[in-house]
Amino acid sequence: MTFAEGWTCRACWKGNRPQDVVCYRCKTPRDADEATVEAEREAAATKQERPEAVPDIVVALPVVIFRSYGKAWLRGGLIVLGLLIFIAIGGVTDTGYLLLTAGMGAGLVLIGFLAGEVSEAMRDREPWAYIVGVGLAVAGAIGSIYAFNVLAPDILSPTAIRWTSVIVFGGAGLAALTGPRVKDCAKILPMRRP
Repeated sequence: MTFAEGWTCRACWKGNRPQDVVCYRCKTPRDADEATVEAEREAAATKQERPEAVPDIVVALPVVIFRSYGKAWLRGGLIVLGLLIFIAIGGVTDTGYLLLTAGMGAGLVLIGFLAGEVSEAMRDREPWAYIVGVGLAVAGAIGSIYAFNVLAPDILSPTAIRWTSVIVFGGAGLAALTGPRVKDCAKILPMRRP
């Protein structure tokens, strides 16, 4: 795309608008001298030659698990809060039931945001994220068992609910537990990167 009175960056050869002070793509100043342009070109070439960092399975597995949990809990909380609106419009006047529903929806949204932050911090291998991840896994297992036992006691077998919760959330807890241990081992044993 070209602009009628635009300028072309000498570092990346992309067109820019007349009012742009720096290139929108490479951030080279409009009136850069030749040394700055050459430095930007070399930086871009070095960046292209460098292979993209691919996280190992120890980082990738907990990140995927907790990102999925975060999305599910956030969407579940929004659905429960939407259900609360329908319940209130429907004429339910029991404040205890309304408060329980509002608390459950708000709790799911809060835990969803927390799980999203934990997954992003796990990508950066921050130790607190793995500890919070284990806590979220334990809370998720207990919460799912309790929710089915209280809100839907006769829909599924209690044993099936317990085993499914332990397998699903226990796997997330184990994935979070392995993160810091392998990270500490990586400090001791040098790992070769491609």
